[in-house]
Amino acid sequence: MKTHNKTLRRNLLAVAVTGTLVLAGAGQAHAYVMAGGVLNMTNFMISGSGGQLDASDFSVLTFVGTADVNGSLTGSGGGAFAIDDSTTQTGVPIDIGAQCVGNGCLGLGLTENTFPKLTAPPTTGNYAAGDQFESGSPITGLPGFGNDPANIANASYVGVDIGSADASSNSNNNLNTSFIFSLAQDDGLTFSFDLDAFLQVAVSSNEVFPAFATAAYSLSFSITDLSNGGATIWNFTPDVFGDGTNTLSLNAPLPMNIELIRDTGGPINFSSTTAPLLAGNLYQASFRMTIETDAGRAVVPEPASLALFGLGLLGLGATMTATRRRSI
Repeated sequence: MKTHNKTLRRNLLAVAVTGTLVLAGAGQAHAYVMAGGVLNMTNFMISGSGGQLDASDFSVLTFVGTADVNGSLTGSGGGAFAIDDSTTQTGVPIDIGAQCVGNGCLGLGLTENTFPKLTAPPTTGNYAAGDQFESGSPITGLPGFGNDPANIANASYVGVDIGSADASSNSNNNLNTSFIFSLAQDDGLTFSFDLDAFLQVAVSSNEVFPAFATAAYSLSFSITDLSNGGATIWNFTPDVFGDGTNTLSLNAPLPMNIELIRDTGGPINFSSTTAPLLAGNLYQASFRMTIETDAGRAVVPEPASLALFGLGLLGLGATMTATRRRSI
């Protein structure tokens, strides 16, 4: 009987310790994880030795741009959004409306084509959001596009501070489909633009449950020589923040509030020049600009459930005490 009581006491102690750890999480109201990212490119131009290229500088030119914004939110306040758009040489900007799903959209304050850098993590609900805009052209003289340099922007935001949820969002500007050209004369091409970029992840100090926040960008340019088997002859992947960082990530639990930010602090000029391209050869230029964000957290016990669990522990303790006394 004494051995049985010792075993029960050990089991009760284990349950009590577990209960204490769970009860310690009762103060998790307003704990949060979040991630956000913005890439805003302006004055994107392709130039040759004589300045910005015009459509008349090409003997062949096919230009198609595509873009998409999509995201999902599962769990508390869940939902999903997905939208795609594409255009050819119609002169119509690729402008996908700001998309947001979840019960935290209002607190996020996202409006069409604002691409905000969040100065503080919003803790007003769960959300997944994204936006995109593209206008102009890197070369002049394209029918319907006007002569303004290309401006391309996208942004993604996710956050969780209610219940158990997983949120993800990404936005893309993809000129990969076909930018096939042949120059009228040999020339090296310079790709230049101004870029304002921002990445942010944050985890609150009271987020003790397994949780994560990740924000990442990708920005790449390439040219392949279609007249020579599609060999890649030029790549350009700018180091946007100057420190090699293209991903920020945090995982809870953490001992304190942690917020990681990379911010160019405004537009920075980038440029790269190819080796001379041969007149008459067919080339394909590809550009891709992407922001991806993810955040999620495990189940957070409801206060009412925690209270019932605590009462159950008290009742179990009283029963064990009475049982021990009867066995003595």
